[in-house]
Amino acid sequence: MQATGLEAWENLIDGLRPIGARALPLAWDPADPVLRQDLSRTILTQLMHAYVGEICADADYPEFLSTLGLFLNVAAPVPDFMYQGTPVRSEGVYRIAGHRGTSLFVDISVLAGYWPKASPDQRRLATYDLDDLTIAPDGQFDVILSAERPPGYEGDWWHLDPRAQRLNARRAAYDWENEVDARLTIERLDLPARRPRRDPRDIAVRMANIVNWTETATQWWLTHLAAHRARGVVNQLAIQDYGFMGGPRNQVYLEGIYDLAPGEALIIDSDVPATCRYWSFLVTDEVFATLDWMHRFSSINGHQAQRSADGRFRAVISAQDPGTPNWLDIGEYRRGIIQARWNNASAAPLPSLKRVNMEEVWRHMPTDTPYVTPGERDRLLRQRRRGAQMRQVW
Repeated sequence: MQATGLEAWENLIDGLRPIGARALPLAWDPADPVLRQDLSRTILTQLMHAYVGEICADADYPEFLSTLGLFLNVAAPVPDFMYQGTPVRSEGVYRIAGHRGTSLFVDISVLAGYWPKASPDQRRLATYDLDDLTIAPDGQFDVILSAERPPGYEGDWWHLDPRAQRLNARRAAYDWENEVDARLTIERLDLPARRPRRDPRDIAVRMANIVNWTETATQWWLTHLAAHRARGVVNQLAIQDYGFMGGPRNQVYLEGIYDLAPGEALIIDSDVPATCRYWSFLVTDEVFATLDWMHRFSSINGHQAQRSADGRFRAVISAQDPGTPNWLDIGEYRRGIIQARWNNASAAPLPSLKRVNMEEVWRHMPTDTPYVTPGERDRLLRQRRRGAQMRQVW
């Protein structure tokens, strides 16, 4: 019999207790006290992720809930994206409506399975773009998502695959301060609007599921990082296939490890595709959390980046400010992951990375590269922070 009430709570605590000890051998350096603290933070974050996904999410009374972001910082979230999702039932009839806003793009993927729930068959079944809908002059949109088009319905309609279990939404912004994010709502139309009280037995089952979710999600990305170490992609980038977990078809991912000694830097030098809807670079810590993008320059996108006169993108990854326009600030971290992506691009260049001493950085910059003073950097960081806070962070 499923435990309920306070017994379910006690079982939850007991189940969570050994997760850290079982995850620690997968870490980069299990003896490193700082990494052990970061791992503890990650487990706590995954617990919060599991609470939202198991207790708050409801396929019958859905809403787009945060899945990754500043306060759910796992799996290297892109600071330019707002990630939200909801479970669905394939037999349901759903209405998605809202306001398009002015952000770069908004897409909604239909998934079978979901990686934190150890779904072996997680895959993308379809991806829909808001801009393919009828957008009213005032920015409003409205679409039905169901297995079959409702009889007599002539409005916008998306097919819901019979294998569907989840929707994931991404709202992308280039200009954080000035773009207006889309507003999304979702409701199930084939059930009464008033939600009944949740069955305590269902809550108890979901509480039990939290343990597996937290452990699976924690170990998932530690295993991913271990695979990078085994491949030896250090201070370089290689194509990373995320198709196995439903990554978009029109996006090329690049990943690699940065590993720098004090006083060293990595110089990124890359072509930029002639056409590209979106591109970016970011840096993470040793447990695959994107470094604090509200208070440091840990990411850069195609709008924020300054390109050299020859059209190339050059950036510096370092702990100290190099004075160059494009800086990826790793602060106190000496190793982690570099991630880049080209979205809807005419090409997918593979950037070169050069490891140098800090005093050599400017020898590798074009002679017309402008110098960013400490005062200007401070101003830009404050502007960045305002932009980050203008977006939805939860």
